[in-house]
Amino acid sequence: MTALGRPHPARPVGRRLLVTGLATAGMSLLATPEATAATLTRAQLTAKLAAYQSSRGGTFSVGLYDRRNYSVYKFRPTWQNETLSIVKVLIMATVLRRCQERKVDLTTTQVQQAYAMITRSDNTAANALLTWAGLTNVRRVAGMYDLTSTVIRGGTTAGASNWWGYSTTTARDQLRLIHDVIWGTSVLTVANREYLKRLMAQITSSQRWGVCAPPLPTSNSWNTKNGWGPRTGGYRLNSVGHICGNGRDYVAVVLSRAPRGFYYGRDTVNGVSKILYAAMAQPLR
Repeated sequence: MTALGRPHPARPVGRRLLVTGLATAGMSLLATPEATAATLTRAQLTAKLAAYQSSRGGTFSVGLYDRRNYSVYKFRPTWQNETLSIVKVLIMATVLRRCQERKVDLTTTQVQQAYAMITRSDNTAANALLTWAGLTNVRRVAGMYDLTSTVIRGGTTAGASNWWGYSTTTARDQLRLIHDVIWGTSVLTVANREYLKRLMAQITSSQRWGVCAPPLPTSNSWNTKNGWGPRTGGYRLNSVGHICGNGRDYVAVVLSRAPRGFYYGRDTVNGVSKILYAAMAQPLR
């Protein structure tokens, strides 16, 4: 599916969490798998990723969950990387969780901030929502998602040592988070998960790279969030997302450090994502 436009998102409610329909970006019906697609073994996929990493340089890790057969695949899943803006998914989940606990709606201003933070990766909006939710609550909700290897920082000055963008995480933890944002029921209500998924289906085109990068067939639906920024030891580029359609229904995570800056790193993450998309034509053996 191509990126949706910029409609003003409906406000989720804290008390009367009613579902009026399924989000078009995360719930489309699966098509028939490509008849000619070869089924990969896990070892073969690992070999492909290792060879690709060797050819590109830098470092990356991968997490993959296939909804069709409930299987998990991981490539260097415990390697730590700074989150940059993928942490905004957790910040938004915490805001929605606090609305549920307080039995309140998002304010009009918060709706605007949520839209800016997720769809355009606006840092000022992220600062405001993090401040409202509270660092303690973000860490608490991270625990509810079982993000045992994730360290959340709460500073609101970009580039400072305690900045939220320098929170650290692993592919394993991010896979748990994106899985539960798409399908889980223990942290957010269905209505609030659908709201977050709708935001993640409206990412501005210039930021739509990585897990859900074009060219995907237009019959695919997707939800995504990326994060990027310069750091010592390599430019950090991370991508999380969900793809559904053309016989596929999976969530994936790519965390990376690129030796040659943003554009080189973006191409690397896109290359990893294409390997995963091709591999998911059939369930892994």
